[in-house]
Amino acid sequence: MSASDRGPAARAWADVKLWFKEIFGPARGAGVVERRLVEVENAQPIGATADRAVARVAGVVRSIAIGPRGPSAVFEAELFDGTGVLTVIWLGQRQILGLEPGRTLICEGRVAIEDGERVMRDPRYEIVPVGTAR
Repeated sequence: MSASDRGPAARAWADVKLWFKEIFGPARGAGVVERRLVEVENAQPIGATADRAVARVAGVVRSIAIGPRGPSAVFEAELFDGTGVLTVIWLGQRQILGLEPGRTLICEGRVAIEDGERVMRDPRYEIVPVGTAR
């Protein structure tokens, strides 16, 4: 069964795996990222975002986590663009309709670096429709 037979999420993941092979393959040097996974106008690379700066970033959602943090719910998504990883956190949310691993997401908000990891809380966001080239 090919990725195209398993639905859009499987096709998106197959595209990401193919991209990883292009970037991290032995012909180009393991561990070297040469270009960004997602190119969006006016978006900066996640790896170039500074602590406490307002940024507009775009990437592919790698994973989602839902759970309590104190008395309220928290929805977290891990965003990856090929240059770095950003954890996007929505406080008081249990779900965001349409947001799932493999989808492209554009976020705008303040970046914080906590314990060496980039975090953005309650950003303005846009879920890029499947099949839309940016």
